[in-house]
Amino acid sequence: MLSPTLSIVLLAGSALASPLSHQLKRQTCPSIHIFGARETTASPGYGSAGQLVDNIISSNPGATSEAIDYPASGDNPSYAESRQTGVSAVNSQVAAFAEQCPDTKLVLVGYSQGAEIFDLALCEGTSISQYNIVAAIMFGAPTFNAGASFDVGTCSAGGFDSSLAGTTCGSFESSIQSYCDSADPYCCTGSDANVHNGYEAEYGADALSFVNSKLASAPSMC
Repeated sequence: MLSPTLSIVLLAGSALASPLSHQLKRQTCPSIHIFGARETTASPGYGSAGQLVDNIISSNPGATSEAIDYPASGDNPSYAESRQTGVSAVNSQVAAFAEQCPDTKLVLVGYSQGAEIFDLALCEGTSISQYNIVAAIMFGAPTFNAGASFDVGTCSAGGFDSSLAGTTCGSFESSIQSYCDSADPYCCTGSDANVHNGYEAEYGADALSFVNSKLASAPSMC
């Protein structure tokens, strides 16, 4: 059981996740920790990323999790401002955890804008590249670019923010799955918002299998 000094709120997809405290003690570090990021306008917490976060925890007893603390806004603040705040939050929260628990295997799960901030943080050369991130799942990222090695789904175009991200993510490529279907109006050029909202139902089992395979094959850092 985790010590009370590890101030991580474990949630089953609830909207009340809190950021990691900076008072972590090395001896309480879990073997697996998941960062979840919600979609635009979702209440604070995991949003539509929550089901996969829950399923990873269920598959890996002792795993812990936390939500990325950012606005997830499309207006006031603007989407661009929210996105930038989100990337900064990813960098700071991952660093705060990893520097206290360097041996913990880290997993990222993001939905829509939440997927975009993970995409930008991982693939734009930011500081989290030095940490022990073993898997990243991106559902419906507006930065989706067809043709990347980690693409999954039927989209052959790009999302409305595809110009912000490249199609390569260096050493992280084999650790990412980015899901997008052609009818999605946000990560692709479609017109069916229901497709954008349905990635957990459509691909959740595949994403869970991918994450668990990466966790199983990642070497221990101990």
